Amino acid sequence: MADYSPFGGGKFRVYPLVYQSGNISFTEWMSLLTLCLAPLIAHIAAGIPMLSYLYERSPRWHERIALYNPTSILWRYSLIADRRIRAKSWDKKDMAATNALFWTSRGWDGSEEMVNLSSPYCTHLPEHTHMTLLSREFLKTVIITLQGTQAVVALGMALGGKSASDGFVTYMGVDLIFFPLAYIGLLRLFCAFWLTDEFAYTSLNSKKPIEEAPTTAKFDDARISLDSLLDNGSADRIHKETRFLPTSFWASKIFRAAYLLPILGLWTIVILFLIQPGGGKEFTLTSFLVALFYLVFLSVSIVLCGYYLARGRTSTTIPCISSTWYRCYTGLLIGMVLVIFISACIETRHTACGKWTSAPFSAGDYSACSNERTPSVIEMDSNKYPAFGLATINPSRDQNNETLGEGEFWVRNFTGHCLGLMSNTTVKHVSKSEAVDLEEFEGDEANNYNLWYNL
Repeated sequence: MADYSPFGGGKFRVYPLVYQSGNISFTEWMSLLTLCLAPLIAHIAAGIPMLSYLYERSPRWHERIALYNPTSILWRYSLIADRRIRAKSWDKKDMAATNALFWTSRGWDGSEEMVNLSSPYCTHLPEHTHMTLLSREFLKTVIITLQGTQAVVALGMALGGKSASDGFVTYMGVDLIFFPLAYIGLLRLFCAFWLTDEFAYTSLNSKKPIEEAPTTAKFDDARISLDSLLDNGSADRIHKETRFLPTSFWASKIFRAAYLLPILGLWTIVILFLIQPGGGKEFTLTSFLVALFYLVFLSVSIVLCGYYLARGRTSTTIPCISSTWYRCYTGLLIGMVLVIFISACIETRHTACGKWTSAPFSAGDYSACSNERTPSVIEMDSNKYPAFGLATINPSRDQNNETLGEGEFWVRNFTGHCLGLMSNTTVKHVSKSEAVDLEEFEGDEANNYNLWYNL
């Protein structure tokens, strides 16, 4: 088994996969998987918009897969907030179309033009132009915010060298592999007040307008269908209504720059985790793959979001969502998640303080459990470390029924862990040991104490 050092070494080292999860019970697995999947499910469930189908052909699986990419979710949050900032007069129609994701003959469409083009197909608008209290989106936001706050505090403690047992575990177990996603979920707060799923659009064949829908342009008194509008550039220009300020608007520029700062912050944390002496020169396979996953995901997100925000793109769907390379990138992230999950399930084990880690005792328990209150984590095993045991003065009499003298005590073999503070008080030296059979003693005291008698 690899020898882990809790203090890090001078070399960058990733240790091989180690099977350690054999002693985890079924109920513990259920708790672990709940802790593991909660941030992932919450992030995806809260970030995926309500889909509105305005084309008779349903999207295929490879056309849906990019919607679950966290980069797509981050982009959607930014553009909802940006569109609200640039809105000349934010109304219910704007809010419904901005939150919807339309499937059309040209693929996924979240452009500003869809606010007008989709209005004849809307059958239900939200009651307000902002998030409704106690609505589904409100509850999602509360859950995401609580998870994100916990992640920020824990990561902050880890960077500040505070209590490991209260902060982030460097050699994380399966329970923490998706923990940083909760931090990313806090970006939802930028657009939280304008999120809703209280709307509905009919299929293409229904074409049922609502009262608030504006009268569309007519050619020979016949309404142009949605597909013809999308496919006909001149018709698109006729129907386009300037409901939003341009992206050159000063408030939009400030927001687009500020939105990237939290993502850059987490990217910096990942870099520090990989290269700083205290962050981990030594990695378990799980901790290294987790860091690699977030480095890839955040790097691509920063490049894509930064590029498209700088170019003034306004669609709530990331512009490259239909490209082959973006689907491959999404598939890569999904593959990495599966590999990380399997690796973490194999390596995860219980520490002495109840935390979960992917490292053996030599590094895992110290990293997860040591803090200002309990800086010492000692492993005791009579087979590995015969010199260690539990010292006690009970029972108070020896096998001859004589009272123990000054400096005499029992040492009991013990297999387990000790957590606490190693004091500097003077200890007594014992020069001779004599093995004692506990069966020679009478009474209940003999059942609770000792294997060794020390003189």
